[in-house]
Amino acid sequence: MYKKRFLVLFVLFSVLLLSGIVNGQKERVVSLPYFDTPGFTPYYWQPQHILAQGTIFEGLFGYAPDPKGLGGVKVVPVIAQSVTVSKDYKVWTFKLRKDKKWSNGDPVTAKDFEWSFRYYASPKIPDFPAWAGPHQFIENFWAVKSGALSEDKLGVKALDDYTLEIRLSQPRYDMKEWLCVAQGVPLHRKTVEADPQNWWRPGKIVVNGPYIPQSWTPGKDAVLVKNPNYVGERGNVDKIVLKFGGLGIQQYQAGELDAAFINTVPEYKFVKADPTLSKHFREDVMDLFWNGYQISRGFDPLMDNKKLRQALAMAIDREKLCNEVLGGRALPLSSYWPKGSPIGDKMKEIPFDVKKAQQLLAEAGYPGGKGLPTLVFYITGGGDPVVEFIVDQWKKNLGVNCIIENVESGLYWNSYVWANFTPEAKAGFTVIGAPMNNLEIGALFKNSDHTIWFFDYPASVKKRLNEYDKEYDAWLRKEGGQTEADWKPLIEKRNTLLAGFKKIVETEPEKLWREDLTRPPLWYEQFDELYEKWKAAKTPEEKTNYWRLAGRVITSQERFQVEYNGRNPSNKEAYRWRLRAVNRPFSEAVKIAHYALQIMQDQYWMVPVYLAKAQWVQNPKLEGLMLYKFSWGPAFFCFKYLNLKD
Repeated sequence: MYKKRFLVLFVLFSVLLLSGIVNGQKERVVSLPYFDTPGFTPYYWQPQHILAQGTIFEGLFGYAPDPKGLGGVKVVPVIAQSVTVSKDYKVWTFKLRKDKKWSNGDPVTAKDFEWSFRYYASPKIPDFPAWAGPHQFIENFWAVKSGALSEDKLGVKALDDYTLEIRLSQPRYDMKEWLCVAQGVPLHRKTVEADPQNWWRPGKIVVNGPYIPQSWTPGKDAVLVKNPNYVGERGNVDKIVLKFGGLGIQQYQAGELDAAFINTVPEYKFVKADPTLSKHFREDVMDLFWNGYQISRGFDPLMDNKKLRQALAMAIDREKLCNEVLGGRALPLSSYWPKGSPIGDKMKEIPFDVKKAQQLLAEAGYPGGKGLPTLVFYITGGGDPVVEFIVDQWKKNLGVNCIIENVESGLYWNSYVWANFTPEAKAGFTVIGAPMNNLEIGALFKNSDHTIWFFDYPASVKKRLNEYDKEYDAWLRKEGGQTEADWKPLIEKRNTLLAGFKKIVETEPEKLWREDLTRPPLWYEQFDELYEKWKAAKTPEEKTNYWRLAGRVITSQERFQVEYNGRNPSNKEAYRWRLRAVNRPFSEAVKIAHYALQIMQDQYWMVPVYLAKAQWVQNPKLEGLMLYKFSWGPAFFCFKYLNLKD
């Protein structure tokens, strides 16, 4: 009898102890708004990549709060204990902490990074977005990704359990910054190999960050709980509930959220007028973004007229837009970086000058807008007051007719705003919010370097580039490659292209560009390697695979040569300055980034209009909430710094 009572009391005590009631503690739960994430695979360019940065995963380096830092953050070592760099900035050697663990108790070692980085580079993940992470710079990455080289040829090696060496194909001065991003984190090998499709699901996932996903309901929420084996700085919050969608401010008032973003002018006015909410109000400038419009990514040669683009950019009253349309929730912006920033202070702004704009429009061949076809401004959703204002300004100030056309949301963002090209788009525009993706040198260009990659070419060249992109994809599905006859046209192209390639290398004046073009393994070396592998292949499947990969190498080189030779002069000059910026330390790059940015801005393909503010309400008891200002922001991230006061 006594034993039974003792057992019941013991179980009850244990439950109370775990819940924190006996020792006076109670579970600290914080509920926050978040994107409806499709899962927890860190390396895809989806919302979970923000969670992977210091919340559920950690890499060698990470972000920590720094009010004076760019984006309000600074880069700090996390799993890295120390790092040494070769004189040419191509070999980075990291000593790892020995106390870091996975959530199942396994130690985090250099071999975890070696395996994970080789896995990312392998053809097993054909849609791996290498442009969003550091792997694109690792030695032999592209050859491994194409299948021309095996995974063990990747420039990543665990020298011992706690020493990792990364060899780069080119100097990178900002590798520590690059390693903060989601693609810089390791995966738990045994878990991934045991279930390659579902390893990331709650109940299966093994992480090395301070919190581990406990549940995930698409369209509703995700729950994160403390990783019991985590070693490192962490606040006192036991559980984080991420709520997808919802009513924001109303949820906050009901106590369902501990923070909520303000999304509209009416919400802003409501919060400021409310005696309680106004005390919970927070605000910051999203200065890593610029917001404005871009020329549509179609092939209509009408928009090749620079004076037309310039006239449109100069005919917008940005001050009026921010005050009357955006209700004070934004600041006027006439260059990619605002005044008061080290880059913005060196840039010329686009003036608001209606008379000059009218003169430019006449010089473009359309005085008073006469003769100019009706343009199209593509939007998505129920309406866009910013676009309505801009279109109205063009009509009033220039006599330009522009209609607004609504496009389904997914199609709009994927095919009209961020696609390389949009063949179906008419002469016109889309909105764009262009941010820094991460804290690295290339991101100083805030995606305005899409001017280099996709805009600043004649329309006829853009159309050809799009055809090559389709051809590149089509090679994955082509049948053949079993005979020498199948290779003959590829070999002939290879030899013709080699002559064109040598001519480009000989005549390009920028040394850095020449070095970039001739960095091994060269495209024709990859092609020759695949040809040799094809000769030794033993199965029809292997032969077809090597032939397809070789076809992609040829198409890629054809595209490059059309791209290089088709660039407008301004494109080439901007690209040369961009190369000079990314090939020096971050602090030095900041000093010269404006040269490339100014050239891009002066082409008026991508036009800044305003700088948004992030505004939210926040539980006064909640501390350490970090605003994510990079791409996908505003959002909250790095939850390990959260503290909830009693």
